[in-house]
Amino acid sequence: MKALHIRKDRSLALQNDPAPQPPGPEEVLVRMAYASICGYEIMILRGKAAIPPNGILGHEGSGVVVAVGSAVTELRPGDPVAILPYLSCGVCDACRSNRSEYCMNSAQTVSLMQEYVLVDRRQLFRLPEGLALKEASLIEPLMMAMHAVRKANLRYGSNVLLLGCGAMGQIILKLVREHPVGKIVAVDPNAEKRATALRFGADVAMNPYAGNLVSEALMLTGGFGYDAVLEISGSRESARRAFQLVARGGSVVYFGLYGMDFNLEVNLMSLYWKDATLSAVAVPSGCFPDALRMARHLRLAEVITGLYPFDQAVEAYQEKARGGHAKVMLEFSREERI
Repeated sequence: MKALHIRKDRSLALQNDPAPQPPGPEEVLVRMAYASICGYEIMILRGKAAIPPNGILGHEGSGVVVAVGSAVTELRPGDPVAILPYLSCGVCDACRSNRSEYCMNSAQTVSLMQEYVLVDRRQLFRLPEGLALKEASLIEPLMMAMHAVRKANLRYGSNVLLLGCGAMGQIILKLVREHPVGKIVAVDPNAEKRATALRFGADVAMNPYAGNLVSEALMLTGGFGYDAVLEISGSRESARRAFQLVARGGSVVYFGLYGMDFNLEVNLMSLYWKDATLSAVAVPSGCFPDALRMARHLRLAEVITGLYPFDQAVEAYQEKARGGHAKVMLEFSREERI
């Protein structure tokens, strides 16, 4: 079977790997249907994050069950499934307190950029009626976005600022629009992404490099600032700017990826005066079922701007790294090869 490997020099190559072994009692063999590229993987390619131990990328995906282990009764061959790539230990204090997102031993246990994967039964979710495999490939990022929006503590009439309109910004925007908020302002340097934000329901879309973003964005709120600021771009400049734009009593949620060496300085006297809440987003694995239920209402396929066959995986990653796309997705062959 084909698998996408990242070498020690951070280059990518499609290789022919041995076919997986038959599933063990608690395992399921899945033929991949779609896998999408995460911004974190671009960080890996650029040397800003560690290479996966098995040298294979991919944690957003969906597929079809091929075979099940002897103890698996909830799934059968042919079932379409979404894949939760992480597995918590189930025995630490966090897990036993129903807070598995804070598991001390959680790990990504499966890499999805390969034609077939063996998956623990606990990490597979049969798709609900009406949810296509393409959209199901985005359940993991939707889960993350839902967690970010929950942390934003939206209330009736909240003014919301989204810094970054890539795929995650667009998914978060779709979720924010489900709330009875006030004004939604989206910020991105890419004109096409700003246009998409307006189409998805933003009231205003701004270019951070045209004029003075802080003063102009504050003017849209009468100078009060935003009740919720979600920093999604991964720009260090934008991360610093987010706190300047939050209102008194508001929330700043840091969602973007800033590299392992970035430290954010915050003036504590300003934080005291604003009485704002600053937070970031862990991997909320317990939100996966909620994301599955929510996905059908959001038209998630709208955020996909590039679709490549898996045979062109290297080119797909190169295109994503250029920064113009929102979400780039890979489509696996539907032919049986195992």
